[in-house]
Amino acid sequence: MSLKQIVQSDEATQTLLSLEKPKITVAVVTYNGINVIKNCLDSLLNQTYKPTQILVVDNASTDNTPDWIEDHYSQIKVIRLDSNCGPNPARNQGIINTPDDHLTLLVDDDAILAENCLSELVEAYQRYPEAAIWAPRLVYHDRRNTIQHEGVFIHYTGEAVLLNSDKPLGQGVKDITQVHSISGTCLLVSKPAAEKIGLFDEDYFFGRTDGEFSFRLTISGYKLYTVPNAICYHRVKKRGLSKLFYQVRNRWYFILTIYSFRTLILLAPALLAYEISLIVYLLLKGKIIPYLQGILAVIVSVPKLLKKRKFIQSLKTVSDRNLLQEQPMYMRDDLLKSKTQTFLKSKLDQI
Repeated sequence: MSLKQIVQSDEATQTLLSLEKPKITVAVVTYNGINVIKNCLDSLLNQTYKPTQILVVDNASTDNTPDWIEDHYSQIKVIRLDSNCGPNPARNQGIINTPDDHLTLLVDDDAILAENCLSELVEAYQRYPEAAIWAPRLVYHDRRNTIQHEGVFIHYTGEAVLLNSDKPLGQGVKDITQVHSISGTCLLVSKPAAEKIGLFDEDYFFGRTDGEFSFRLTISGYKLYTVPNAICYHRVKKRGLSKLFYQVRNRWYFILTIYSFRTLILLAPALLAYEISLIVYLLLKGKIIPYLQGILAVIVSVPKLLKKRKFIQSLKTVSDRNLLQEQPMYMRDDLLKSKTQTFLKSKLDQI
C-alpha cells in the first residue's frame, strides 16, 4: 500500500469514528429561567449519551439565573449577553461557541429531555449525516401521552402546518421523517450548515425565529429530520395575542424574503383574502392596533428586507412549488374559544 493510500485510509477511518461518536456542545438559551432551568440542566446531565460540554447563554436575565447556575453547576459555562434581543442572538452565540468538530444541541430552558433523547438524535445523525438538523418529538410536559408536534411545514400564506399536533403518541410518525421546518425548543444542528446560510436571523426577536432559520436551510437544499424516538417534554405557555405585533411583522418578513417574485404574484389574491379575514378577526378581538403597528414596521424595514431578500434568494436550490403546503393552518386552541370561531377557521381552511 502506498503512503497516499495509507493516509486516505486513515482519513476515512477518522471520519467514520467521528460519525460513530460525534462530540456535542449543548447550548441552553435562557431568560429569567430560574424556575424551570434546573429540570432542563439535570435532564442534560443525565443523558445516556454524554455531551462534551454544556453552555448556558443568558439573555440578560433579571432574576439571578446566571449567578444561580454558576453556584449550583460549576461544570457548566455561562455566557452572559448584555441585553435581551430574543432567542436568536443567544442561539447564534451557542453555535459560534461550538468547536468546529462538534455538533450543537440548542435547547430552550423550558425543555426537559428524556434520558435517551440525545442518544436517539446522534443515531439519526449517523443515519443521515448529510442533514442540517435532527430534532426530537415534542411532547407536552403536563400531558405526556400527547404530542405537541413533531415538525413543521409552511402553508402558502406563511402560517405553520404542524405535523401530528395534539395527537396521542401512538399516532405520531413511526420512523425518522423529513420535515421542512422545526421548532427551536430542541435542535441538534450542523454548525457548518448553520454558518453557510447566515445563522439565525437576529431581527426576528419573537415568533418564527426558529421557523425562518430552519426553512432557510430547507430552501438551501439541506434536509431536516424529526426523530420520534427522541422525546423532549416542553412546557407550553398560553400567551393569547400578547405578541401579535411580532407575529404580524415576522410573517411578512418571512414572506417577502423567502418567496420568489413569481410566487408573490401568483399568491397575491390568496394572501389578500387571508389578510382580510385576519383583519376581521382582530377587529372582533379588539387587537387591530398591534396589527397595524406590525404592518408599519414591515413598511419601514423594506430597504433592509430587500438586502436580506437578495442574500436569501441566492441560497435557494428548492422551488416554492415543491415546499409550500395547502393543509389546514395551525391555530392555538386558546385563540379558538368558541364554536363559531372554530367553524370560521374550518371555512377559511377550505377556501
